[in-house]
Amino acid sequence: MSLFSTYWQLCTSAPSPSSLSVKKATTSSIPAITTSSTNTSSAYATATTTTTTPTTTTASCSSAASAINTAVASLKQRCLCPLCPLLRALLWVAFCLFSWQVLTGCASDDLPAAEVRVSDPVSFRVEGISGDLRTNVEAHLNSLAVISKKRVMFFVREITESSTQALRAYGYYHPKIDVQLPDKDNESDRTVVVQVDAGKPLFIRNYTLQILGEGSEYKAFDDALKQSPLGAYTILNHGLYEDLKQKIHEQALSLGFFDGKFISSRILVYQDQNMADIELIYDSGPRYRFGQFLMDDDTKKLIIPSKNLQKFKQGDYFSTQIVNAYVQALNQTGYYNAVDVRPAVDKRKDQEVPLEVHLERRPNNNVRLGVGYTTDEGPRFLVEWNKPLLNDRGDSFTSMATITPITQDAQAVYKIPLKDPNLDYLTLNAMQNHVDLNDTEAVLSQIGVHYIANETGSWRRDYSIMAEYEDYNQASESGYASNLLPGLRLTRRESSGGFDPARGYSLMLEALGTSKLWGDNTFVQVRALYRGIISITENSRFLFRLEQGANFGPDAEGVPPSHRFFAGGDNSIRGFGYRDKAPAQVDGSGLKGGRYLTTGTAEVQFPIGIANSRLAVFLDGGMATDDYQDDILWGPGIGYRFISPYGIVRVDIAAGLEPGQDNNYQLHFAFGPEF
Repeated sequence: MSLFSTYWQLCTSAPSPSSLSVKKATTSSIPAITTSSTNTSSAYATATTTTTTPTTTTASCSSAASAINTAVASLKQRCLCPLCPLLRALLWVAFCLFSWQVLTGCASDDLPAAEVRVSDPVSFRVEGISGDLRTNVEAHLNSLAVISKKRVMFFVREITESSTQALRAYGYYHPKIDVQLPDKDNESDRTVVVQVDAGKPLFIRNYTLQILGEGSEYKAFDDALKQSPLGAYTILNHGLYEDLKQKIHEQALSLGFFDGKFISSRILVYQDQNMADIELIYDSGPRYRFGQFLMDDDTKKLIIPSKNLQKFKQGDYFSTQIVNAYVQALNQTGYYNAVDVRPAVDKRKDQEVPLEVHLERRPNNNVRLGVGYTTDEGPRFLVEWNKPLLNDRGDSFTSMATITPITQDAQAVYKIPLKDPNLDYLTLNAMQNHVDLNDTEAVLSQIGVHYIANETGSWRRDYSIMAEYEDYNQASESGYASNLLPGLRLTRRESSGGFDPARGYSLMLEALGTSKLWGDNTFVQVRALYRGIISITENSRFLFRLEQGANFGPDAEGVPPSHRFFAGGDNSIRGFGYRDKAPAQVDGSGLKGGRYLTTGTAEVQFPIGIANSRLAVFLDGGMATDDYQDDILWGPGIGYRFISPYGIVRVDIAAGLEPGQDNNYQLHFAFGPEF
């Protein structure tokens, strides 16, 4: 063998870098049919990843080195001339250089992968099926590597197998698939048509579900099994099967069954009979209880003002619902930037699981700036300064200033927690408000004490006593008043959650009053406000609102303007200006304000074919009056609702209808939750 023939053989036998490739392992959408799987519960959520490690073939490299050595040995035996030592030295250097090139060519792991660019990629069109079947087949086909039109004929088998796997996931094991390739003579035709006849589906014949261990006594597992659409004589669906397995295991973890596992989990398929048997047997093991709290020194100090928020103790049965409620309560205090509470499952022992708690304090000073706009008050500017954690007791201080063209408001609140920083606390309030709207110009100064009690019952109770001084001009009426007003406000709210709840209601009841024994007026004021939402369909809403207010007592019609009633505006009767309708002064100089207020709203929202959008049709009505002898004001209109991640944008056009007056049209804009 000559030197050059040996080198030629080495170069032609070594693989080129572009020919070396590793295909990533793909996970089938159908589980192994006759194998049983076992879940471990080393953490709250477990994930299994299957990977294949490529085996590097070194045969070519070793054969190259062997051939080089053979060639050198051959030269040593054949060459007998005096120049052989020099020639052999030169040839040895050449061989070393050639060997380095060949060997580095074999070691291609460090070379960048060749970039594949397809100038004529094909697309897929699935025919013959619809709904979830078609969607799943399309998803499988689109997950294939990009295929060139020139080479698509070599991928017919892969296209067929991918479509078959997608159909089997929904229980169709006997499909007929015809792959129609694009026209070779038509350059613009790059569509592969996959014609599918799904055939008959497989039905579940025997359906065995069993919970063993302590979990068999818990209704939560029975509910999970009953809610699953799987059952005897239903079509086999591998996705629903996997969902049920996951739901059972997640339910076990949420209740503290950290040793739970499937001792049998399999689907037996009988293709010739179009039948399948499902067997799921889950051993929950023992239920764990809460163990000790594990926290660092900083957290031990930060948790002191929130110690009463812990409604469970060591030895109680573990539940993620209890843990989540605890985390929510800690976040609600406003003391912490971050709250992390999780079970230390890897440290569980003696059927107890410790809780790891980590808290991060909010900064000592927090400033918030806000800008907004409403058609009632125009542009709104907000500045808020908050000091959330003043001491170990959990006291906090908040001051806020709000400025609009018609109102300027400043207030300060000092909060003192009692039994619960969220549900049981005192606040010391100071406020000053200036109003210049329509025929009202007033300055109200107020200080007060509030006791918030919500630890028991479903009502939030706000007991208050306020001292206020008001200096006002109401049209031609001028005056001032000093009063001490004890009061009580009850509120209750339930909803399905979020900015756009599907159902819910809020209710507010309030009563306050004063007497000339300790003030300038004698009156009692009561107010009630009810808002409700129900869903006619999934994407439609019916909203209704009722509001009632009344003043009683000797000075019921002569109370300061801040306690009189006015109608009109975004949250009253649309079609009229903000607080624009009320009884007039006797001399006709302007509005006086009413003794009573009654308003209501009925609104229907329905989808209009645009994402996150609804059209609204509504009717508002009511009055502010002294004797209910006035005509009812109506505000019919239409509106647009955009459901954003941060709230609902509401734009309304309403007509203000008042007997004997020209119709008034108003544009209303608002942003925020429904209630």
